[in-house]
Amino acid sequence: MRETLTWRLSPRMKTAPGFSGLVVAWLPGRTKMPSDLERNYEFFQLRWDARGKRGFTTIQKYTTALRQLGYGITADASDEYLKMSERTGPDCTYLFCEYVIELYRDIYLQHPTKSDVEQLYAAHEAKHGFPGMLGSIDCTHWEWANCPNAWRGQFTRGDHGVPIVILEAVVSNDLWFWHAFFGMAGSNNDLNVLHASPLFNDILQGKAPDTSYVVNGNEYKYGYYLCDGIYPEYATFVKSFSFTADEKRKLFKLAQESARKDVERAFRVLKQRNDVLNSPAVIQVGSPTYFSRVLEIQNRETHHNLRHDLTEHIWGRQLQGGNDDGDEEDEGDNYDENADGDDEADEDDDDDGDE
Repeated sequence: MRETLTWRLSPRMKTAPGFSGLVVAWLPGRTKMPSDLERNYEFFQLRWDARGKRGFTTIQKYTTALRQLGYGITADASDEYLKMSERTGPDCTYLFCEYVIELYRDIYLQHPTKSDVEQLYAAHEAKHGFPGMLGSIDCTHWEWANCPNAWRGQFTRGDHGVPIVILEAVVSNDLWFWHAFFGMAGSNNDLNVLHASPLFNDILQGKAPDTSYVVNGNEYKYGYYLCDGIYPEYATFVKSFSFTADEKRKLFKLAQESARKDVERAFRVLKQRNDVLNSPAVIQVGSPTYFSRVLEIQNRETHHNLRHDLTEHIWGRQLQGGNDDGDEEDEGDNYDENADGDDEADEDDDDDGDE
């Protein structure tokens, strides 16, 4: 089992391809991290050997680790640039990752607090119109170029044709990763990953903050994630409608699919920076309270009630917005019609030009 992770994508974040699991190097600052490493760990300090020969400086070891993490170069690639042996290079990278996690774990691997959840609720309702929304959940795949031949079968799926590793993540609208579960074999689907992931560990262990909310006059206990159709009908998931029978459902489907673009956008940004981190977690199972929380999460009735209330809520916002803007639209009818006509004319001209 791997525990829930939290980190933010930023221009200063570098990542590590080719490691077992998911390894991340956060860069709090260009000068802060080397000084923290030098102050806390002997390996990154400048030392002299028994012959009195000067060793590598903190910046040299730091640079070697970053080059391997950021560019995926081999361990001996720093031989020409830094005069560093093939043995020292991997040591720098391995210890760099271990020490960075140890130093900055409490800052960048924190679990969401009650204040965080309330801010997420407010931000997502303001941007997407979904009260009680924690983020969007989805899975993405990484091609594993260096997969051992003995493992290629379990990590290869027919639609990809190459070994892949799966990342499950929950992302908010500001590219904040509130959960990441990495390392499942590519032959699994999103449901298999969900059943193995620690997404609901905080709820099951009773550690999740009390962040109930109200939608359409009904109170709900847990925040929810927007997801696609493969996910189960849990009380903590909100899926789109597969069949839109009326305008309300059409509007909800459009809003839900639009809001889910957050996680897809985050995956595109993350893949440009490569990989991230894994860590073991321990969870106690078997108590009556644990199984009662499992039933609460997997309640299909709550799932359908929540989706119905969200549909009514979004429809009500649409009607309210239409009434508020009605007068302004009436005053600008002639202008809009002319503008639309010009646009249509321009489009026709473009089409003629293309032909």
